[in-house]
Amino acid sequence: MLDEPFTHISPLQIERIKKLLITEKENKGFIISDHMFRHITDLADSIYLLNDGKLHLTESSEDIETLGYARI
Repeated sequence: MLDEPFTHISPLQIERIKKLLITEKENKGFIISDHMFRHITDLADSIYLLNDGKLHLTESSEDIETLGYARI
């Protein structure tokens, strides 16, 4: 479980972490919570968004934006 792993990390380190997660996800499961969802969309097999007390399975970045989050 990773809680906001990309917060306050340099872009170079973010890319290194993403490569590690992509490699390791073949053998492990990860739950990642992060407001910087643009880093998560290229890693995740599925993305759930909590909005107004309800959990939504999203299909795309547009779904995330429709639910009230702006792409950064």
